[in-house]
Amino acid sequence: MDKKALVHLDEISLSWEELKELPNDHLAAIAVLSYAVSETNALSRIYLCQSHEYLGEKAIDSASNVHRFMIIRSWSSRLFEIEQFLRFGGKKPETSDELLKELADAALERLKEISVGEGFEVARDIRNEATNHYSFKAAKKNLSSVHNSADCKMYLHRQNGNCFYPFGEEVMFHARLNRRWKQISTKQERDRLFGQWLDWNIAANRWLAETHANFTNSLVFKPLDRNEARKRVYWVPIEFVGNYSERLTPIFFESPESK
Repeated sequence: MDKKALVHLDEISLSWEELKELPNDHLAAIAVLSYAVSETNALSRIYLCQSHEYLGEKAIDSASNVHRFMIIRSWSSRLFEIEQFLRFGGKKPETSDELLKELADAALERLKEISVGEGFEVARDIRNEATNHYSFKAAKKNLSSVHNSADCKMYLHRQNGNCFYPFGEEVMFHARLNRRWKQISTKQERDRLFGQWLDWNIAANRWLAETHANFTNSLVFKPLDRNEARKRVYWVPIEFVGNYSERLTPIFFESPESK
């Protein structure tokens, strides 16, 4: 018999029949926020599952970096996107709903309090040049900041999922950080600054969860006069559940020659 694990969830039951009676602007806002908070929660979980140790082998460590940094960049950029969303078009408003604008303004004020310091600045730089956009201009600008020790090899495998080309990571990501931190001489200080970026992501993720809760309370629960949650238990295959400190996401697909 296949092994199973328990997953405990608190569920608030809502139906489309109920929700569709609410204003379209409110539903659209809840949909985008729900989309964003689900994505960023998933990405933060995936990031933790990529916390592999460095082995001192450039090929293996480069492969690990491609996975790890792609995830943190994607996670970080989505947090910026929700900030833009909450401006509802800025000078050309996409909505005239006063309650929506009031909730959004309050959320943006709370975000402003945590969007200071090096962590936020790095997140903004990387989002603009190395995540949401493939920038030819940024690539050319970064070339002068590539370190001599950069991994420029191409690693090939019969399974495309195991192929990787770290030269792109060296130019678009590491060299961009080198440009920003060109006056920082020690690895310890650079690691500390990188940690501030992760700290901002975590703080902004918490802000997004709170923002989603505030919008949902005002736009869904209050109008429908309900928010009761029911505890549910699900049996799932054992591989669906794990502790990231014990079970990390693989960097490579297993290949026949490794057996």
